[in-house]
Amino acid sequence: METIDPKSFVEEQDLPALKKQQIANLEELGYSRIGEMSTCNTTDIRSSRIGVGFETLDRFMFDPDRVYPLMEKLGAKWARVQTGWSRCETEKGRYDFAWLEEIVDNLLRVGVEPFFCVSFGNQLYMPDVPHESAVGYVPLYYGEEGKAAWVDYVRALGECFRGKVRFWEVWNEPNIPQFWHPSKPDGAEYAELVKVTAAAVRESIPDAKIVGGAMSKMDPPFLEAALKAGLTEEIDVFSFHPYQSVPEANLQNMHDLVRRLLKQYSGGKVIDVWQGENGCPSQTAGHNDDWLGLYDTDEVVQAKWVARRVLADLKAGFDMSLYFHAIDLMGRPYRQADGGVKKPVMMGLINGATYEPKYSFEVFQRVCSLFDDESERRELFYRFLNPDEQHPQQSGVLATAMGVSFVRSGCPLLAFWNTADPQQKMPAQSIDLVFWSDSDLQFEKPVLADLMTGQVYDLSGHGEPFICDDAHVGMKFRLPFADYPLVLTDASLFPEIS
Repeated sequence: METIDPKSFVEEQDLPALKKQQIANLEELGYSRIGEMSTCNTTDIRSSRIGVGFETLDRFMFDPDRVYPLMEKLGAKWARVQTGWSRCETEKGRYDFAWLEEIVDNLLRVGVEPFFCVSFGNQLYMPDVPHESAVGYVPLYYGEEGKAAWVDYVRALGECFRGKVRFWEVWNEPNIPQFWHPSKPDGAEYAELVKVTAAAVRESIPDAKIVGGAMSKMDPPFLEAALKAGLTEEIDVFSFHPYQSVPEANLQNMHDLVRRLLKQYSGGKVIDVWQGENGCPSQTAGHNDDWLGLYDTDEVVQAKWVARRVLADLKAGFDMSLYFHAIDLMGRPYRQADGGVKKPVMMGLINGATYEPKYSFEVFQRVCSLFDDESERRELFYRFLNPDEQHPQQSGVLATAMGVSFVRSGCPLLAFWNTADPQQKMPAQSIDLVFWSDSDLQFEKPVLADLMTGQVYDLSGHGEPFICDDAHVGMKFRLPFADYPLVLTDASLFPEIS
């Protein structure tokens, strides 16, 4: 079995120094710390729209047994698992699902619901594949034997995992050549693959939920071609992967475009939309994903990015937000459809060389604990203002402000941040925030929670009634404004400190 030396790819970082450089010290800015947020184990969270990637185990890219204990603590309720035809069928007509059953059972044991990404090819039926994993090689192009073998394999998967796996995603990123071979990507042909695969799954699991798309970035021509070919007739969910170095950039437009096109072609059928894969490397170089436009990323930048990504997804309206990946992919050489060896994928929340949590892991824990389904998305009134109208900041400061509001346990939650590229490592500034809490909500003791540190701060003395045109329209707070989310809420939300 091929191996690599993971440690040779990991750069050393002075994490305390990076935190000091990039994370504001709110006590030094005059805010009194009153306690620390607690986090929940995954089994303690009833439901959530937040998940992580658990892919590539068909290619032995990490040791899952070393990851399950951390998954139990993380708080992510979903995991995307690739089924790996090439690993399941190494002799024609004989299937070994034991390795996959072990993954599913262990994830369920720690409170995580797995869903399948059914993929890829198999060299038994595809003699031209450059590597045994057959990544990206599509059974439609290998005659009746290849197509029939794929259907038999998927049918057997359904029989094995009936009652354990509810959601079945067809393929990964079929719109790019890295994962669609030997022909060129084609939306109509992908729709045919979904049709064939969905039918095989539903032979064993009639109520299975089929996830289509798994599309790389935003590809309107590919999407429209697939929809015209009848994709919506087969699917219950559409997923896509809007990778970008600034997580909020054009996100609402992409989400809304997908919703519109699905509605246009679905004939009234309601189809959910998932952000199905997205991540940020924890170092600038030495990995496979320098195509993201990276110039100065590190563990702290990744942690900021992670928090912004999930909250931006929830604001946009995605029914699922999946972070890629639970762990760096560096257990074996990484390959795509061309068969060539790539550098490792280093977007993980866990260091793939040491199996130790990165800084992003603890930040993701807080996001999962605070923004599970107990936090109901509700649009509350808020408005950002210049702290000094006579000497205003650059207009760009207000233009980059983003907020997303929720209600949890009768309390308002407002997360807000500066949407500047986190790699710019902008120092925190001050901003005035006007906030109106609905009359049915508890907001008597305002506090500020820092997702990066877990610390909670008293806002007594930092707010005053805001009067506009002789009307009281909320409270105005003078708050720090950082390139990572801070959360305005009520102290009663944290019984351990209130």
